[in-house]
Amino acid sequence: MKNQLPKLYRATAFAALTGAIAGVSPVYAQGKGFALEEVVVTARKREESAEDIPIAISSMGEMAIEAMGATAMGDLVGSVPNLAMDPNGNSLNSWGMRGIVSVTRNAGQESGLGVYIDGVYAGRPAAFNFPMNDIQQVEVLRGPQGSLFGRNTIAGAINITTKKPSEELQGQIKLSLGNYERQDIQGSVAGPIIDGVLSGKISGFSYQQDGYVDNLYDGDSYMSDDRVGGRGALYWTPTESLEITLSADYLEQDNDQLFGMTLEPVLNTLEPGSGWYQPDPYKTNQNDPNRERIESGGTSVTVNWDLPSGHTLTSITSQRSADFILQADDDAGPYTLSYSQFEDNSDTFSQEIRIASPSADNFDYVVGYYYMDQEVDALRSTSVVGYPDTQTGIIVNSSVNSESWALFGTANFYLTDALTLSVGLRYTDEEKDSEYSQVDNVGLGFADVVFSPSQQDDAWSGDISLGYAINESINAYASVRQGVKSGGFQTDIIDFTDVNAFVFGPEEAISYELGVKGMFFERRLKVNGAVFRTDYTDMQVGQLLGLGFTTTNAGESQIDGLELEVEWLATENLALGLSLGLLDHEYTAYDGCAGENTSCKGNKLQLVSDWTASANVDYTFPLSNGSAFNAHLDWTARDNYFTDAVNDPDLVVEQRFLLNGRIGYVTADDSLSVHLWAKNLTDEEYDALLWKYPVTPLFYGAQTSGLERLIGEPRTFGVEVGYRF
Repeated sequence: MKNQLPKLYRATAFAALTGAIAGVSPVYAQGKGFALEEVVVTARKREESAEDIPIAISSMGEMAIEAMGATAMGDLVGSVPNLAMDPNGNSLNSWGMRGIVSVTRNAGQESGLGVYIDGVYAGRPAAFNFPMNDIQQVEVLRGPQGSLFGRNTIAGAINITTKKPSEELQGQIKLSLGNYERQDIQGSVAGPIIDGVLSGKISGFSYQQDGYVDNLYDGDSYMSDDRVGGRGALYWTPTESLEITLSADYLEQDNDQLFGMTLEPVLNTLEPGSGWYQPDPYKTNQNDPNRERIESGGTSVTVNWDLPSGHTLTSITSQRSADFILQADDDAGPYTLSYSQFEDNSDTFSQEIRIASPSADNFDYVVGYYYMDQEVDALRSTSVVGYPDTQTGIIVNSSVNSESWALFGTANFYLTDALTLSVGLRYTDEEKDSEYSQVDNVGLGFADVVFSPSQQDDAWSGDISLGYAINESINAYASVRQGVKSGGFQTDIIDFTDVNAFVFGPEEAISYELGVKGMFFERRLKVNGAVFRTDYTDMQVGQLLGLGFTTTNAGESQIDGLELEVEWLATENLALGLSLGLLDHEYTAYDGCAGENTSCKGNKLQLVSDWTASANVDYTFPLSNGSAFNAHLDWTARDNYFTDAVNDPDLVVEQRFLLNGRIGYVTADDSLSVHLWAKNLTDEEYDALLWKYPVTPLFYGAQTSGLERLIGEPRTFGVEVGYRF
C-alpha cells in the first residue's frame, strides 16, 4: 500500500492555514477572561485536564451542544475527526471511528465503538444515538481503549456525562418550532431535598417532526422523528467522604422510518413509468409499512467513597435495556416482493468496582473489576411475493447470551517533572452461547437449520504511552494501544448448513500514535494533532453473499491517519476553530469477499471516507445593558465512500458539505433566550447510504438485485425560545 502520510501532512497544513484566514473553525471550549477554559475529562476514570493525557480526545460541553442544535448523539458526529455514523434507522445504524466501522444488523454482532452514559455501557447499538438534553459533557476518545473501557472499543469510546443534581434550585424550559411540523419541548428542574445531604433532578423532553419523504402509495410521509423520554437522579451525601447517585432514564422512539428507496428496481422488467421509483429524490412509492419503534433506558447506582488512606473506591451497578421492532418494505416498491419485520429485546447488567490511588509525586494508579451479563432475543421474519403474512416466508428465531468478567489496571509513573510513562492492562474472559433456528416455509431454497453453538474467549488488551511536557504549554506523547472485539454468531437469514460457518471469532486492532497538544498566546489558541497507524486483523466483515448475510474473519487492513483540531479565541467575542481527519486505508488481505474466487486486497474499506472536516465560528455582540446577540455557524464535510468491500462503482456515497446556523438574543442574567436556527442551510441533496438488495423471486427463477438509497435530510429551520431560573 502506498504510504500517503506526507500528502496528509501537506493537506493538513494547508487546511489549517485556510481555516484561520477564512475564520471558520469549531471551538467548543468557551472563553473566560479572554482565554480558553481548561477542559476536564474523565477518560482515565479520574478527573484530568484533556491537554495532559496521552489520548486523542474531543470534548463538547453543554454550551457547544446547544450552539450546534444537537438533539441526539448523531448530531455531533460531523464535528469529530474521523468519526462516522451511517444511518439505517437508529436500530441498524453503523458507528465507526478511524476506519473501524462495525455493521451490527443482528443480535450476534457487537459494535467496535463503545458508548457510555455516566460510566455505564449503553449495551446494544440501538441505544447509541443518545438524546442530548440534560447533558453536561460528551467526550470522544479515538483509537483502541482496551485497558479502562475493555472489549468492543477497538475503534474508540464515547463517554457521555449527564448533569448532576444541583444543591440550589434551578431549572429550564425550552421550546423549538420548525418546518416539517417540528415541535421540540424540553424541561428540567433540580435542587435540594434535604439541605447539604440530598438533592435531586428530573428532566423530560418530547420531540416530533414529520417526515421529509412523501409516499405516493398512501399519501403519508416517511423519515419522521418522534421521541419522548426523561431522566431523573438523586444525589446523596450521607457523610463528607461518601456520595451515592441513583439515576434512571427512559427513551421511546416511534418513527416512520424508510430502510430503502429505489434507484433501480429489483426486477429489471419494471421501468420508471411503472411507479416503482421516482425521479424526485424526496418521493417514494411503497405499499408495505416502514416503521421503527425503540424503547431503551436503564437505572444505575454509583457510589464514590473517599477512604482514610486517600484512595477512592467507586462502585457502578447498572441495568439497561434496548428493545426495538422495525418493519421494512425490502423491495421499496408498490408490490410485495419482500417484506421484513425485525425484533430485538436486550437486557444488560453490569457491575464495576475500582480503586483510584491518591495523587503522588512518583506515580498513581487505578485498578478494578468488571462484570457484564447480556441477554438478547431476536426475531427475523421475511415474507415474499404472494405471501404478505410475515409468518409465511423465512422465519429466524435466535438468542445470544453473553457473560464476561475482566480485571484491569492503569498506572502513571512520573519519571521526571516533564516525562510520564503510562501503562494499562486488561484481562477479559467471555462466554457466549446462542440458540438459532431458521425455517423456510415457502420453498425459496433456504435451509431449515437449528444451531446451539457456544464460544469462549479470553484476551489481553491494553496500552503503553510516553508523555513529555516540552514546556508548560506544550505536551507531546507516543502511544501503542491494543483492543479486541468479541466474536459472535450469524443470527441473520443465512445460506449455509455448517454450524462452523455460523460462528466467527474476535478481531483485533493495534494502533501506533504520535501526538502533540499545545496552548499558545496566553491560552487563546489550542492546537491538538496526532498521526497514527492501525493494524486491523481478523476483521469481522459482513457481506450479502448468495441468499443471505454472512460475516467472516476474512479481512486484514492497514489504516494510516492524521487528525488536527484547532481552537482560537481571536477576541473576547469571536471564537474560531477547525477539525480535520485524514485516512489512507485498504484491505491488505481479504479473499472470498464476493465469492470463492474473488479477492478485495487493495480495495478501500467499506463505509470509510478518506477525510472528514468541520469548521465553526461563534460571535457575541454585547449590548450596553449586559444582554447580547450571538451568532453561530458550523460546516461539516465528509468525503465519498464505498458501502461494500468489492468497491462496486454503483455503491459510492458521494461527498457531502452541510452548513448549519443559529442567531439569537440572550438577556443579561441568561434567563431568557430567543434563537433562529437552520440546518442544511444550502438545502444540499445527498445520499445518506446506498446498497444493493439481492432477491431470488419465487416465480422468476434467477437471482437479481436492486439499487437502493437513503436520502439525507433537506433544509430545516425554526425558532427556539428558552427560559432558565
